[in-house]
Amino acid sequence: MWSETIGYRQYRKPYLPQFFAAVADAIPLTGQEDLLDLGCGTGEVALGFAPYVARLTGVDQEDPMLAEAAKKARAIGCNLRLIQSRVEDAPVHLGRFDLITMGRAHWYLHTSESLRQLDRWLKPEGRILVCRPLQNPDGAEWREVFMATRAQWARDELRPLRQLNEDQFFAGTPFVPFKRVIAHGEQQLQLEHLILRALGTPSTTRARLGADAERMIAALQAAMAPYFLNGPVTEQLSTLGVLYSRAPTEPKADARLEVATKLTRM
Repeated sequence: MWSETIGYRQYRKPYLPQFFAAVADAIPLTGQEDLLDLGCGTGEVALGFAPYVARLTGVDQEDPMLAEAAKKARAIGCNLRLIQSRVEDAPVHLGRFDLITMGRAHWYLHTSESLRQLDRWLKPEGRILVCRPLQNPDGAEWREVFMATRAQWARDELRPLRQLNEDQFFAGTPFVPFKRVIAHGEQQLQLEHLILRALGTPSTTRARLGADAERMIAALQAAMAPYFLNGPVTEQLSTLGVLYSRAPTEPKADARLEVATKLTRM
């Protein structure tokens, strides 16, 4: 399913580069850590942390995604160990890690066995990071129109799973939140890139929609064209991360610190 988005993923909302630096400062990371990225996909999160840790491992069940992650790692000269497996079926003795990360698909990993694996793999003083791009509540009309138009074509039987938030994911486990990290930025967005973003979303890929893909593209172009009459629009971006540790590692389980980076242009 996710591999159907390869070729379009660069048009999706990005993980902001400054987000990784903010997380590294918040933990803090020393550059000696082992990082495990679950549901690593094409490596956006794992490779974002490459400058801040010593060793990277990614686990994903889709071979095309891993092949793309390996390609991206080679391009930047990074050694990324990749394991093709469901998290539930991955080797118990995969290793012990200082930081375990989960990106946009944390909801898809929510099983009792996945949670047990997290407990096995995380070092006693380790951290877990759940991170995702945010929907900015800036009232941008074009964004609401885009989302509503795309939703008319979406084939998304997994939508109920995605309602699971980070704290619900860890309910009943030894893991408690202790820091929130948020980075803000902006980028110039062209209409054609917004159309490609729709094709890079699992519920509206060409493979999912078949002949309806062209009809969706036409509908999006018609609906969005008025907002791009003067060229690209400025898109506000935010990336959120919530860090978890084992209780009672931190003295107050509900203590949260928000770290916001300054606005940057992309």
